[in-house]
Amino acid sequence: MPALIVLATATAVVAVLLTPFSLLVNFMPLQRLLLSMVGTTGGTAPRFDVAEAVRRVADLLKYLAFRRPLPNDVFYSPLELAHMGDVQAIFQGVYLTALVSCLLTVVLITFLRRKGRDICRVARAAGITVLALVAALGTISVTIGFDALFIDFHELTFSNNFWLLPEDSGLIRLFPENYFMSYFFIALSATVVVALILMILSRRRRTLRL
Repeated sequence: MPALIVLATATAVVAVLLTPFSLLVNFMPLQRLLLSMVGTTGGTAPRFDVAEAVRRVADLLKYLAFRRPLPNDVFYSPLELAHMGDVQAIFQGVYLTALVSCLLTVVLITFLRRKGRDICRVARAAGITVLALVAALGTISVTIGFDALFIDFHELTFSNNFWLLPEDSGLIRLFPENYFMSYFFIALSATVVVALILMILSRRRRTLRL
């Protein structure tokens, strides 16, 4: 049984880390806000009008999530398409891992609860672990800078240099680096909120039992 508690905690940690990212990246009002913030559609010299940028982002998200083909309008170069093929594989893995971890967490928590185990321990441990991981990632980002973290991520994740795109490429104009930095911190913040909610709920249930 202790092994199941550890497993439930681990799956909960993965779920809390990946689910906010998986949901927020497909939340179009947030995408609209980010595109405006980073100058894609806002500022004094927007690179796209809102309708086109939102349409291209929506098409790209459907491509990443559902493998729906992108419009054949030569907006993306062959190099960009090759890179997005790699990105699609990563997104598919993240989505699948988030889904499986959520389902496993629900199944394990249900089983442990029926066996009379203290599931508050799982929620509390998962919340603390997630907060520790986010704090470590935030510290690294502040210490070495987001630019270095961004480059290290790409070098570790991709086995090629297709991600080194020219400044005038469609992807770079649509998603400048500050877009990823903004989304990175928004997703981390959402993860922190979920972790804190888990810890608060676990403490409340523990207090009610006492």
